[in-house]
Amino acid sequence: MKLGLGTVQLGMDYGINNTEGKVLKEEAFEILKVAWNNGIDMLDTSALYGESEYVIGQFLKDNNMPFKVISKLPPCKADDIENRFSESLKKLNKESLYGYLVHHFDFFRENRYIWDFFQKAKLQKKVDKLGFSLYYPQEVEYLIREDVEFDMVQLPFSVFDQRFSGALKVLRDRNVEIHVRSVFLQGLVFKNALTMNGIFEQFKDKLSSLHSISQDINVPISALCLNFAVLNEYVDKVIIGIDSLSNLQENINALSYQDRVSDVYNSLLNLNEDNENIILPFNWDKQ
Repeated sequence: MKLGLGTVQLGMDYGINNTEGKVLKEEAFEILKVAWNNGIDMLDTSALYGESEYVIGQFLKDNNMPFKVISKLPPCKADDIENRFSESLKKLNKESLYGYLVHHFDFFRENRYIWDFFQKAKLQKKVDKLGFSLYYPQEVEYLIREDVEFDMVQLPFSVFDQRFSGALKVLRDRNVEIHVRSVFLQGLVFKNALTMNGIFEQFKDKLSSLHSISQDINVPISALCLNFAVLNEYVDKVIIGIDSLSNLQENINALSYQDRVSDVYNSLLNLNEDNENIILPFNWDKQ
Protein backbone atom coordinates (compact mmCIF):
# COMPACT_ATOMS: atom_id res chain seq x y z
CA MET A 1 0.00 0.00 0.00
CA LYS A 2 1.61 3.22 -1.16
CA LEU A 3 -0.94 5.51 0.47
CA GLY A 4 -0.29 7.30 3.75
CA LEU A 5 -2.90 9.40 5.51
CA GLY A 6 -2.32 13.13 5.88
CA THR A 7 -4.15 14.33 8.97
CA VAL A 8 -4.14 18.12 8.81
CA GLN A 9 -7.90 18.13 8.16
CA LEU A 10 -8.43 16.14 11.38
CA GLY A 11 -7.07 19.08 13.33
CA MET A 12 -7.97 22.26 11.44
CA ASP A 13 -9.73 23.79 8.41
CA TYR A 14 -7.58 23.21 5.34
CA GLY A 15 -7.80 23.16 1.51
CA ILE A 16 -9.51 25.40 -1.04
CA ASN A 17 -12.14 22.73 -1.79
CA ASN A 18 -12.88 21.96 1.85
CA THR A 19 -16.26 23.55 2.55
CA GLU A 20 -17.08 21.52 5.68
CA GLY A 21 -14.15 22.62 7.85
CA LYS A 22 -12.32 20.43 10.34
CA VAL A 23 -13.45 16.80 10.46
CA LEU A 24 -15.52 15.99 13.56
CA LYS A 25 -13.89 13.64 16.08
CA GLU A 26 -16.36 10.78 15.50
CA GLU A 27 -15.81 10.82 11.75
CA ALA A 28 -12.07 11.22 12.23
CA PHE A 29 -12.02 8.00 14.27
CA GLU A 30 -14.03 6.21 11.58
CA ILE A 31 -11.64 7.48 8.91
CA LEU A 32 -8.68 6.08 10.83
CA LYS A 33 -10.40 2.71 11.27
CA VAL A 34 -11.30 2.41 7.59
CA ALA A 35 -7.79 3.49 6.59
CA TRP A 36 -6.20 0.79 8.75
CA ASN A 37 -8.62 -1.87 7.56
CA ASN A 38 -7.68 -1.05 3.96
CA GLY A 39 -3.95 -1.40 4.50
CA ILE A 40 -3.02 2.22 5.17
CA ASP A 41 -0.58 1.97 8.07
CA MET A 42 1.05 5.41 8.07
CA LEU A 43 -0.18 8.73 9.49
CA ASP A 44 1.42 12.09 8.78
CA THR A 45 0.86 14.91 11.25
CA SER A 46 2.57 17.92 12.80
CA ALA A 47 2.55 20.09 15.90
CA LEU A 48 1.28 22.81 13.55
CA TYR A 49 -1.84 20.88 12.49
CA GLY A 50 -4.16 22.20 15.15
CA GLU A 51 -5.62 19.33 17.19
CA SER A 52 -4.43 16.62 14.80
CA GLU A 53 -1.86 15.03 17.12
CA TYR A 54 -4.35 15.02 19.99
CA VAL A 55 -7.11 13.41 17.86
CA ILE A 56 -4.71 10.71 16.65
CA GLY A 57 -3.52 10.10 20.21
CA GLN A 58 -7.06 9.67 21.51
CA PHE A 59 -7.75 7.17 18.75
CA LEU A 60 -4.56 5.18 19.36
CA LYS A 61 -5.33 5.08 23.08
CA ASP A 62 -8.61 3.24 22.47
CA ASN A 63 -7.79 1.18 19.37
CA ASN A 64 -5.18 -1.49 18.81
CA MET A 65 -4.08 -0.23 15.41
CA PRO A 66 -0.31 0.39 15.50
CA PHE A 67 -0.02 3.06 12.83
CA LYS A 68 3.44 4.29 11.89
CA VAL A 69 3.26 7.95 12.87
CA ILE A 70 5.30 10.81 11.43
CA SER A 71 5.25 14.23 13.04
CA LYS A 72 7.17 17.45 12.47
CA LEU A 73 9.05 20.03 14.52
CA PRO A 74 7.80 23.61 14.07
CA PRO A 75 10.14 26.62 14.37
CA CYS A 76 10.86 27.23 18.05
CA LYS A 77 13.52 28.42 20.46
CA ALA A 78 16.57 26.24 20.99
CA ASP A 79 15.65 25.36 24.58
CA ASP A 80 12.13 24.40 23.51
CA ILE A 81 12.96 21.71 20.94
CA GLU A 82 12.99 18.79 23.38
CA ASN A 83 9.75 20.00 24.96
CA ARG A 84 8.05 20.21 21.55
CA PHE A 85 9.10 16.65 20.73
CA SER A 86 7.93 15.39 24.13
CA GLU A 87 4.61 17.20 23.72
CA SER A 88 4.06 15.49 20.36
CA LEU A 89 4.76 12.06 21.88
CA LYS A 90 2.38 12.79 24.76
CA LYS A 91 -0.45 14.02 22.53
CA LEU A 92 -0.01 11.06 20.21
CA ASN A 93 0.10 8.55 23.07
CA LYS A 94 3.30 7.16 21.57
CA GLU A 95 6.62 6.25 23.18
CA SER A 96 8.37 6.64 19.84
CA LEU A 97 7.69 7.82 16.29
CA TYR A 98 8.34 6.23 12.94
CA GLY A 99 9.51 9.56 11.56
CA TYR A 100 10.26 13.07 12.78
CA LEU A 101 10.74 15.84 10.25
CA VAL A 102 11.87 19.44 10.26
CA HIS A 103 8.71 21.26 9.20
CA HIS A 104 10.38 24.42 7.86
CA PHE A 105 13.70 24.04 6.09
CA ASP A 106 14.83 27.63 6.65
CA PHE A 107 14.53 27.06 10.39
CA PHE A 108 16.99 24.17 10.08
CA ARG A 109 19.37 26.08 7.81
CA GLU A 110 19.53 28.97 10.28
CA ASN A 111 19.72 26.68 13.34
CA ARG A 112 21.80 23.67 12.37
CA TYR A 113 22.19 22.70 16.03
CA ILE A 114 18.66 21.28 16.03
CA TRP A 115 19.99 18.27 14.16
CA ASP A 116 21.96 17.31 17.29
CA PHE A 117 18.67 16.79 19.11
CA PHE A 118 17.20 14.85 16.20
CA GLN A 119 20.17 12.46 16.17
CA LYS A 120 20.00 12.13 19.96
CA ALA A 121 16.31 11.16 19.74
CA LYS A 122 17.17 8.52 17.14
CA LEU A 123 19.98 7.08 19.27
CA GLN A 124 17.53 6.87 22.17
CA LYS A 125 15.16 4.95 19.86
CA LYS A 126 12.46 7.57 20.26
CA VAL A 127 12.29 7.91 16.49
CA ASP A 128 13.20 5.53 13.67
CA LYS A 129 13.77 7.95 10.81
CA LEU A 130 14.79 11.61 10.65
CA GLY A 131 14.14 13.97 7.81
CA PHE A 132 12.74 17.09 6.26
CA SER A 133 9.56 18.48 4.79
CA LEU A 134 10.77 20.28 1.66
CA TYR A 135 9.41 22.76 -0.87
CA TYR A 136 12.31 23.40 -3.26
CA PRO A 137 14.74 21.05 -5.08
CA GLN A 138 17.66 23.25 -4.04
CA GLU A 139 16.96 22.18 -0.45
CA VAL A 140 17.89 18.62 -1.44
CA GLU A 141 21.05 19.97 -3.05
CA TYR A 142 21.91 21.82 0.17
CA LEU A 143 21.51 18.71 2.33
CA ILE A 144 23.70 16.64 0.05
CA ARG A 145 26.31 19.40 -0.30
CA GLU A 146 26.45 19.84 3.49
CA ASP A 147 26.66 16.06 3.97
CA VAL A 148 23.64 15.95 6.28
CA GLU A 149 22.65 12.38 7.10
CA PHE A 150 18.87 11.94 6.85
CA ASP A 151 16.48 9.05 6.29
CA MET A 152 13.29 10.56 4.96
CA VAL A 153 11.89 13.46 2.95
CA GLN A 154 8.39 14.67 2.26
CA LEU A 155 7.97 16.86 -0.79
CA PRO A 156 5.31 18.20 -3.15
CA PHE A 157 4.77 16.18 -6.31
CA SER A 158 1.93 16.22 -8.77
CA VAL A 159 0.97 16.17 -12.43
CA PHE A 160 1.66 19.90 -12.51
CA ASP A 161 4.49 20.12 -9.97
CA GLN A 162 7.32 17.87 -11.13
CA ARG A 163 10.20 20.02 -9.88
CA PHE A 164 11.68 17.22 -7.75
CA SER A 165 11.70 14.61 -10.54
CA GLY A 166 15.45 14.93 -11.03
CA ALA A 167 16.16 14.56 -7.32
CA LEU A 168 14.15 11.39 -6.73
CA LYS A 169 16.75 8.93 -8.01
CA VAL A 170 19.50 10.78 -6.15
CA LEU A 171 17.53 10.41 -2.93
CA ARG A 172 16.74 6.76 -3.57
CA ASP A 173 20.42 6.02 -4.23
CA ARG A 174 21.11 7.43 -0.75
CA ASN A 175 18.46 5.10 0.75
CA VAL A 176 16.22 8.02 1.66
CA GLU A 177 12.54 7.15 2.09
CA ILE A 178 10.50 9.40 -0.22
CA HIS A 179 7.02 10.61 0.65
CA VAL A 180 5.12 12.95 -1.65
CA ARG A 181 2.21 15.26 -0.87
CA SER A 182 -0.06 17.77 -2.62
CA VAL A 183 -0.95 15.42 -5.48
CA PHE A 184 -4.21 17.37 -5.83
CA LEU A 185 -2.58 20.77 -5.27
CA GLN A 186 -5.01 21.45 -2.40
CA GLY A 187 -7.92 20.88 -4.78
CA LEU A 188 -6.73 23.06 -7.66
CA VAL A 189 -6.81 20.10 -10.06
CA PHE A 190 -10.57 19.81 -9.58
CA LYS A 191 -11.33 23.43 -10.49
CA ASN A 192 -13.13 24.38 -13.70
CA ALA A 193 -10.59 25.87 -16.10
CA LEU A 194 -13.18 28.35 -17.33
CA THR A 195 -13.35 29.95 -13.89
CA MET A 196 -9.60 30.53 -13.64
CA ASN A 197 -8.48 34.16 -13.53
CA GLY A 198 -5.50 36.30 -12.53
CA ILE A 199 -2.22 34.39 -12.52
CA PHE A 200 -4.20 31.20 -13.23
CA GLU A 201 -5.24 32.50 -16.68
CA GLN A 202 -2.01 31.10 -18.15
CA PHE A 203 -2.75 27.76 -16.45
CA LYS A 204 -6.11 27.18 -18.13
CA ASP A 205 -4.80 25.13 -21.04
CA LYS A 206 -2.97 22.61 -18.86
CA LEU A 207 -5.90 22.26 -16.50
CA SER A 208 -8.21 21.75 -19.49
CA SER A 209 -5.81 19.11 -20.87
CA LEU A 210 -5.91 17.22 -17.58
CA HIS A 211 -9.70 17.20 -17.62
CA SER A 212 -9.72 16.09 -21.26
CA ILE A 213 -7.43 13.15 -20.51
CA SER A 214 -9.72 12.23 -17.63
CA GLN A 215 -12.73 12.19 -19.94
CA ASP A 216 -10.96 10.37 -22.79
CA ILE A 217 -9.97 7.38 -20.67
CA ASN A 218 -12.97 7.58 -18.32
CA VAL A 219 -10.88 7.96 -15.18
CA PRO A 220 -11.77 10.45 -12.41
CA ILE A 221 -9.46 13.43 -11.95
CA SER A 222 -8.63 12.22 -8.45
CA ALA A 223 -7.59 8.79 -9.71
CA LEU A 224 -5.54 10.33 -12.52
CA CYS A 225 -3.58 12.59 -10.16
CA LEU A 226 -3.20 10.07 -7.36
CA ASN A 227 -1.92 7.28 -9.59
CA PHE A 228 0.49 9.63 -11.34
CA ALA A 229 2.36 9.75 -8.03
CA VAL A 230 1.72 6.13 -7.05
CA LEU A 231 3.18 4.87 -10.34
CA ASN A 232 6.47 6.73 -9.87
CA GLU A 233 9.07 4.07 -9.14
CA TYR A 234 10.96 6.19 -6.61
CA VAL A 235 7.99 7.21 -4.45
CA ASP A 236 7.55 5.16 -1.28
CA LYS A 237 4.40 6.82 0.08
CA VAL A 238 1.79 9.18 -1.31
CA ILE A 239 0.35 11.25 1.53
CA ILE A 240 -3.31 12.04 0.91
CA GLY A 241 -5.32 14.63 2.79
CA ILE A 242 -8.81 13.49 3.78
CA ASP A 243 -11.78 15.68 4.74
CA SER A 244 -14.46 12.95 4.95
CA LEU A 245 -14.94 9.20 5.09
CA SER A 246 -16.31 9.17 1.54
CA ASN A 247 -13.23 11.09 0.41
CA LEU A 248 -11.00 8.38 1.89
CA GLN A 249 -12.97 5.61 0.17
CA GLU A 250 -12.76 7.48 -3.13
CA ASN A 251 -8.97 7.60 -2.88
CA ILE A 252 -8.70 3.93 -1.98
CA ASN A 253 -10.93 3.02 -4.93
CA ALA A 254 -8.80 5.22 -7.20
CA LEU A 255 -5.95 2.71 -6.99
CA SER A 256 -7.95 0.35 -9.22
CA TYR A 257 -7.31 2.69 -12.17
CA GLN A 258 -3.52 2.27 -12.20
CA ASP A 259 -3.38 0.37 -15.49
CA ARG A 260 -5.41 2.98 -17.35
CA VAL A 261 -3.36 5.83 -15.90
CA SER A 262 -0.16 4.02 -16.84
CA ASP A 263 -1.29 4.14 -20.48
CA VAL A 264 -1.41 7.97 -20.45
CA TYR A 265 1.53 8.53 -18.10
CA ASN A 266 3.68 10.27 -20.72
CA SER A 267 0.85 12.65 -21.55
CA LEU A 268 0.62 13.55 -17.87
CA LEU A 269 4.37 14.17 -17.74
CA ASN A 270 3.86 16.83 -20.41
CA LEU A 271 1.58 18.84 -18.09
CA ASN A 272 4.53 19.94 -15.95
CA GLU A 273 4.16 23.58 -14.81
CA ASP A 274 7.21 25.64 -13.78
CA ASN A 275 5.47 28.76 -12.46
CA GLU A 276 5.81 28.53 -8.66
CA ASN A 277 3.09 31.15 -8.18
CA ILE A 278 0.70 28.49 -9.49
CA ILE A 279 2.10 25.24 -8.12
CA LEU A 280 2.96 26.42 -4.60
CA PRO A 281 -0.30 27.10 -2.72
CA PHE A 282 1.31 29.43 -0.19
CA ASN A 283 1.95 31.83 -3.08
CA TRP A 284 -1.72 32.05 -4.03
CA ASP A 285 -2.56 34.74 -1.49
CA LYS A 286 0.17 36.92 -2.96
CA GLN A 287 -1.53 37.15 -6.34
